[in-house]
Amino acid sequence: MLHKLTDNVFRGYWPYVIICTVGVLLYAKSFAFGFTYLDDHVLILNNVATLENFWYIFGAFVHGVFPAAQDTSLYYRPLLTISFMPEAMIGGTIPSFYHFINVVLHLISACLVYLFFIKLKYSKRISLLAGLIFVTHPVFVQAVAWIPGRNDPLLAIFVLLSFIYFLDFIEEEKRKSVVYSVFFFAFALFTKETSVVLPALCLLYLWARKALKKSTLLQFSVGWLSAIVVWFPIRSFVMSDQTQTPFLGMISSFVTNVPGTVQMVGKIFFPLNLSVLPVLRDTTYLWGYIAIAIIVGLVVWQLKDKKAFIHSYRMMLFGAGWFLLFLWPSFIISDPSGSTYFLEHRLYVPLIGLFILVAESSAGRSLNVMSRKLFVSLSLLVLILFSCITFVHEDVFSNRLMFWQSAAVHSPHSSLANKNLGAMYYLDQNYPLAEIYTQKALALNPEEPMAHNNLGLIDAARGKFDDAKKEYFKELSINLFYDSAHYNLGLLYYQMGDFRNARKQWEQTLMINPNYDGAPQALQELNREGK
Repeated sequence: MLHKLTDNVFRGYWPYVIICTVGVLLYAKSFAFGFTYLDDHVLILNNVATLENFWYIFGAFVHGVFPAAQDTSLYYRPLLTISFMPEAMIGGTIPSFYHFINVVLHLISACLVYLFFIKLKYSKRISLLAGLIFVTHPVFVQAVAWIPGRNDPLLAIFVLLSFIYFLDFIEEEKRKSVVYSVFFFAFALFTKETSVVLPALCLLYLWARKALKKSTLLQFSVGWLSAIVVWFPIRSFVMSDQTQTPFLGMISSFVTNVPGTVQMVGKIFFPLNLSVLPVLRDTTYLWGYIAIAIIVGLVVWQLKDKKAFIHSYRMMLFGAGWFLLFLWPSFIISDPSGSTYFLEHRLYVPLIGLFILVAESSAGRSLNVMSRKLFVSLSLLVLILFSCITFVHEDVFSNRLMFWQSAAVHSPHSSLANKNLGAMYYLDQNYPLAEIYTQKALALNPEEPMAHNNLGLIDAARGKFDDAKKEYFKELSINLFYDSAHYNLGLLYYQMGDFRNARKQWEQTLMINPNYDGAPQALQELNREGK
């Protein structure tokens, strides 16, 4: 009796054990990684005093994810901010805590992918393979090893839980399943705005399964609308001070960026040209064209068996819809510098749709009927290959210098990559290389934000005060309300003995950003010295 009970428990939980074991072995070394200084320094290092305050759990809902002074608060992600708070309370700015939670979230997401496919009535072997590919796929390294990338695993968890309870309701029609599904949909909205497409995908699934019922539509429509009615006004209020992209500008941005779909599909099938800051100009389309040819081939192959095609074409459309609806919204927003970065962590949720498409194809069905030995051999081949690429690619995120060196190598036409690599060299006091890469950034974009400020810091460190002052003024001519440029100019005036102008610059800093660290202390020092 005990043996049977143990065997049943093992059968029920062993897929989750396998997925988690593989994920831990693959990502354990990331626990020793540091910060990359791409958003994590703003979200955590410069914000730890706020994150350590328990009561900010409420304040997070009325602020953008970035401090307003950064002028990048167009993202409303309160649950991302809240997710950093426990680590900040326990470990402050120790990166290991944040990396550990990132891995845990990735493991939960991969386990939910397995459960999701089980709920969609796929076989256990297909479902387990989907979970294992998800946990090992190289394109997800950025979502796991880069601390701010956790937003997408968080989104995946809430989206999958919402859809799983939606599927439960279709099977059992229990009212509590509606409540749970809508509850997690609301969490998804407060995690990332792209989740607003989830109701459309639920309707698409009902169409695919020919399960449209008035009672289902009514109950979920009321729930979805209630969640959106709560989320949208709060988000609109918080984002009211941000410059909104005109509708025509959004359309233009999307049309310009939609070719990135080809590149991103290529990285899913052939993760060979991974980049931490990819731009269209520096990323090949070759692998994307091959990958799309494979997808088209799978569809054509399916057409040969008309009976199978009639049975599965709706679900294939559902999978394609899932992929595109979760991916394409990220193409609407462009970087202020004029570049759009096709960050790979944004594939985290969309990829699930491609899994469905492939699982519904003849190739996916072939996996179910092939011998167990052949299935295991093919699966291991793919998983080992993906694991090796992932294990190597992780190292790029180990520290800030390696991260930005990789960014500049793989995206040489990115002014941001070159500017920030220069900034990392400055922090390491390698001023010659710092100047070279900062100048390269300005050559690519003469109005690159913060670049002249960084040159000012480099000149000041070398004792070239007059040159530094010129660079700070150049920065302020481009970016008048950049608080750090005013603060650094104040420091320069102080070093030059011009205390009156130092005071003016520090007061200006606090006018722009009342919470700017260092400015109040600098003014207090001037007052103590009577200057």
